[in-house]
Amino acid sequence: MSLNENMSEEQILDGLFEAAEKLPEETVRIKRLNMQMVLQGLTSSKVDSIRERCTVRRTIKGAVDEKVDTETFNALLISEATSSLSVKGLTLSGWGDSRITSRLKLSGGEQAVRRMLLAGELDAVGDKVLELSGFGVEIADLKN
Repeated sequence: MSLNENMSEEQILDGLFEAAEKLPEETVRIKRLNMQMVLQGLTSSKVDSIRERCTVRRTIKGAVDEKVDTETFNALLISEATSSLSVKGLTLSGWGDSRITSRLKLSGGEQAVRRMLLAGELDAVGDKVLELSGFGVEIADLKN
């Protein structure tokens, strides 16, 4: 492996670690609510933690049956991935912003997502979070 002639090994590694820490980001608009959200990709440990929180386990005749509650999973993904919300020029810190949760008497951002987004919007925005988190990347994309 040869080093770029203008960069030291340390500079190359610093660049790698910096790139790894920078999460992909994209702005998504929900036209119906006139809302823009800035979504960030999530790390694998964060996605795993959310999936675990949404997994319901039942023991039936000695066998453990596991099922992920997809609505809760998507709502938590969206709540965790949203770095900011903007509605008609009003900027909110995210779904858990007290101006949303206190007005609707909700305990947190996940409940706000579930209350405000329609089922299809939940799925579509949840899919976008997973895409930003690296899910759906093709091997051909990795080769380039």
